[in-house]
Amino acid sequence: MICKVSSADLFGASVFDVCVEADVAGGLPGFYMVGLPSNEVREAKERVIRAIVNSGFSFPARKVTINLSPAYIPKHGSGLDLPIAVSILAAMGELDPASLKGKLFIGELSLDGSVNKVRGALPITAHAAGADYSAIVLPEGNAFEGAAVEGIRVHKTSSLKEIVSDLNCGREKDVDHVDIEAMLDNACTETGIDFADIYGQESAKKATLTAVSGFHNILYIGPPGAGKSMMARRIPTIFSRMTRSECIEVSMIYSIAGMLEDEKLILERPFRAPDQGITEAALIGGTSSLKPGEITLAHRGVLFLDEFSQFKRNTIDMLRAPLENGSIVINRVSGSTEFPCSFMLAAATNPCPCGHYPDRRFCSCTESEVSRFLSRIKGPVLDRIDICVGMSKVNAEDLRSAANGMTSKDMREMADKAINIQKKRFAGSSVIFNSQMNRHMIKEFCVLDKDTLSVLNKAYERFNMSARGWYKVIKVARTLADLEERERIDKKDVLEALGYRNDLLDH
Repeated sequence: MICKVSSADLFGASVFDVCVEADVAGGLPGFYMVGLPSNEVREAKERVIRAIVNSGFSFPARKVTINLSPAYIPKHGSGLDLPIAVSILAAMGELDPASLKGKLFIGELSLDGSVNKVRGALPITAHAAGADYSAIVLPEGNAFEGAAVEGIRVHKTSSLKEIVSDLNCGREKDVDHVDIEAMLDNACTETGIDFADIYGQESAKKATLTAVSGFHNILYIGPPGAGKSMMARRIPTIFSRMTRSECIEVSMIYSIAGMLEDEKLILERPFRAPDQGITEAALIGGTSSLKPGEITLAHRGVLFLDEFSQFKRNTIDMLRAPLENGSIVINRVSGSTEFPCSFMLAAATNPCPCGHYPDRRFCSCTESEVSRFLSRIKGPVLDRIDICVGMSKVNAEDLRSAANGMTSKDMREMADKAINIQKKRFAGSSVIFNSQMNRHMIKEFCVLDKDTLSVLNKAYERFNMSARGWYKVIKVARTLADLEERERIDKKDVLEALGYRNDLLDH
């Protein structure tokens, strides 16, 4: 007898349907699996056999053939264990095949028949909802994330024996859908850190506020102890709240990576801070299992690269396309996949090997050593960083002062106002922030008067700016005007945006 069960698997960030066909026929006893199963899927044979036997069923002493269709796409997920076992039991007559129609099954089996959590349950559930399945059967550990998807019933199961009993009796253990809006409203934003902790760096705070308000990439340059890392790590405290769609989008990425915790979604914008030893594959993604890298895990949030000049040159250069496109395409022999990676880059670096340039009281680095040290971050990647802010050592008077300037609450309120202005401006388009404007939008929303344009023209020639640099200054100026809730860009906005060029990088 032949029985078919619907399932799905991941290929990078995409989901594809898998039809699991079981044929239990006469002949020499054996268990055969075809349809391009990976080693991970081939190992399912032993898990499935022991799970069936240890759940109280008898495994047929016959020829069992499993076909995973479509046969031209490699299958990698352990989530195919449950549908394989269910298809065999249905082919043996232990299950009514009619009870399987319209349902999609995923789950990994233990030897005792229990059903374990798998990665990718959230995007697979969303795929099932869009493919007109009536229900999806998930492991108990994945039920919560599946319940975040509307438009489909979610059944949970803890064991193979339980799901067989439920299907035979017509019991449907539907999981209540999750109220994501309420979860976002109740999300705890207290992190114990605040921009009020930073003394004497008000200009750097303003630059950071501008970067967050327009989602501009930012680079901090200064000596050790100036507060570069402290500044960057407080960026999440002034970010706007995630929307429902962003919550689902980011949670899907973490589900694919197997990093979504039980009964939790990603409710706050990610902050990823890999160290200098990270490999290109770990940063960009695309290992043998096509998992997302750090740039994708930072989607809709911040990617912080501390000691930026210490990263390998090739690793830094790999950021060029993601910073430009907001996505990364990974090509492998088995196919290609595209991961989203619309992140804000925050980077920090010392100005020289010893960290004290240009203060010659403490710095003995030669001009060539300084130039060589900064050469790794010059060029195309630097051209995609909108704001460069120099930070100097905090003086003793600032440390003794009782006034510590802007707090995270103050900065968040200002950022929210500027972001709301941008949402209204770009309503109906895919653009959210000023940093994402194309040239047509810049011409429409960033009109400069004659004097302001003259200032920008002179700076363009003096600093030998690229066309990208020209538009970058205008985008930052647009954000500065939004922070002051002004419709037109003034000359002072352009001058301040030009001030976010760092002379050290023109060294």
